[in-house]
Amino acid sequence: MGKINSYSGADAGGVALESNCLEHWRVPVSRRFVEPVAELGRQWPLRPTIIRVSDAEDRLIEQDQVVCHREEDEEENEEDRDHVAAIDESRLEYRAEGNANIVMAVQGSRYVLRLRKTDVARSDGKDSPIDLVRFIKYTRVMASLFSEHFVPELKLGRVETYDLDAFNKKLVEFRPVTRLDKEIRVRDGILYPDVAFLPAKLGPYGGCGGVQQRDNFVESCTDYGQDARSLPSSTYCVEIKPKQGWSFLDGNYTEEEEPFPNCDSLALPELAGTSGGKCRFCLFQYLKLQRKTIGTISKYCPLDLFSGKPLRMLRAIKGLIGAPQNNFKLTKNGRIVYEETREKCMLNRVLKEIFQRDQQNKERRKTIFMNLIKETLLKDYSVNEANSDRTLLTIRKDRKKKDKNLIHERTCSPINYQFLPENCALKQIQDVQLLVKSNLTTVQPDKLRKHEYVDELYEKCVDCGEDCSNTFIDSRRSLSHFVEQYLSPEERYQLGATALDCSIMITFRRLADREEESLPAVAQRHIISIEGIKFLTNVTITDLDPKTLQHVQRKYLGQLRESAVAYREFLSKIKR
Repeated sequence: MGKINSYSGADAGGVALESNCLEHWRVPVSRRFVEPVAELGRQWPLRPTIIRVSDAEDRLIEQDQVVCHREEDEEENEEDRDHVAAIDESRLEYRAEGNANIVMAVQGSRYVLRLRKTDVARSDGKDSPIDLVRFIKYTRVMASLFSEHFVPELKLGRVETYDLDAFNKKLVEFRPVTRLDKEIRVRDGILYPDVAFLPAKLGPYGGCGGVQQRDNFVESCTDYGQDARSLPSSTYCVEIKPKQGWSFLDGNYTEEEEPFPNCDSLALPELAGTSGGKCRFCLFQYLKLQRKTIGTISKYCPLDLFSGKPLRMLRAIKGLIGAPQNNFKLTKNGRIVYEETREKCMLNRVLKEIFQRDQQNKERRKTIFMNLIKETLLKDYSVNEANSDRTLLTIRKDRKKKDKNLIHERTCSPINYQFLPENCALKQIQDVQLLVKSNLTTVQPDKLRKHEYVDELYEKCVDCGEDCSNTFIDSRRSLSHFVEQYLSPEERYQLGATALDCSIMITFRRLADREEESLPAVAQRHIISIEGIKFLTNVTITDLDPKTLQHVQRKYLGQLRESAVAYREFLSKIKR
């Protein structure tokens, strides 16, 4: 098992001290890397971090320099610089998992540790710890494509355990049976703020009242720490995997711009005919049904969510709630209370708790909840709209149709990319996702070197930060400049592919009467009011992992072909 140590700040170029290690490093001159920050155009002073990867005998495997940013008014403390947080396995509690990672909540803090999974059948043993260095670089490049308040800073973490086999066995009882083909083979992971809770800066007096409460490896108060017991109401978090928010049928280019590729230019005959009207997500539902990984077809369509049209968005959210699959989860104070395996009555029970002060019926509670999600996804968090009360929109209740096959014959309505507000989370995700669409026909994965491309991508991001620091103040222009002037089609595709599978975390808490008066100024921009009911909200974009270089052929085009075939086979069966 490799061991990772990091040294940062001005002393990074001096002597790296450890109880069993003495190494001298010459650090290259630090570059000024300014992230394309959003609306205020703030430039962030940076500090270099040396990440040193060594094996079990402390023999050097790799060392690299990663640039971290911090706010101008942040007081830097030597002992608080980037380091590997040692976390005893007894403090870890299973939270959730996807195809590539397991997320563990760290008890006694407001952080989660995300550990990479490995196929159980793999015979080559453990992943290389060098991958962690590049993962951090890649994630920071992805973070630069979004407004800074959407992507939190990550840290390094390590599980303190002597027996990974025993550790995996303990996890089995909490994990879905369909995910047991992979397990944890590495102790090193990434430590994130626990977005199941609101950032402390949004609480009264900045969340701390001037007192810093320390965990043994995090400053709970200055980051996302929050004691749920001290809150007047519970904190909830909705996790949404929005998936691909565009289709090949969308017409959204001006006369001056090159049109996006269509199905014909992809040379995918499988998409011709009946499958042409379905988006990628909706087609993939039939492949999942064929493989028996889902039991029913979801009514959710990503094009509805990304349309920016309120009623279509509500329809999409309703579809997610009705068939969560792995695309919708709800937690209460960090505990999952609703997902695919939970009964619908569990959601109704939670909504009743949220609106217990009101005389609301079940349908109205659900409608307010869906409207809250919609408003949060559309919100520009640079603007104070605390006193702007939103009107409640309703969609008609689904009628029981005699022909249950209509959902399968339904086409996905194309969208116009101009309807989403510029600074909302959905728009920024969609903009990055469109890098796949605009480069799909020209990308040649063989042009990228398997590991080195991440290093080169990171260097380009640093160079762009230097070039743009005194020129661009708007994040959307910075994104366009970075993409067009610095990146190859292959690099653009890789970034877009990551955005296709990212997650949106919507954290919220209902405010007590007049509670907003005690909140700091920054929190006023996080308040959403719906017919007089006020919520303190926050949005985080997560799961910004790099995809394999074979993604375009194996995952994207290959899966698209298989999905189209599965859909046609399904239609032929129901028409017999």
